[in-house]
Amino acid sequence: MAKLWYDNPFPTLEGYKNINLTTFRKSGEPMVTPVWYVVMNGRMYVRTGADSGKVKRIRNNPRVLLAPATVRGKRLGAESEAWARILDTGEEEVAEKAMELLGRRYKTTPLVDLLTRNEERAVLEITPAAR
Repeated sequence: MAKLWYDNPFPTLEGYKNINLTTFRKSGEPMVTPVWYVVMNGRMYVRTGADSGKVKRIRNNPRVLLAPATVRGKRLGAESEAWARILDTGEEEVAEKAMELLGRRYKTTPLVDLLTRNEERAVLEITPAAR
């Protein structure tokens, strides 16, 4: 069974359903995106489109910033530094479990799945910078 909030590596985000994920362009310019997330086994997981800007920026620079936020992206607390990576094709089991937990946490996920059914998806795995 996956641990959800036990040994939470992101204590400043606990209790928030939305976060701002800041990624960086090659120029160093920050790009902020509000996202849904789930924590499992000491790591954070985020689902996004495989061709999204987030994925492209993380491939170039894995450094990200995380901050609690509203669904519209209004920051509600301090940022923390972390590292992100895109799960590989050999990690389907982890990706599927993370998506299952996202579905349980966010009741609108089936609607999102329906609206994005033709979109190729990527799962981001995020770990704290201090690890």
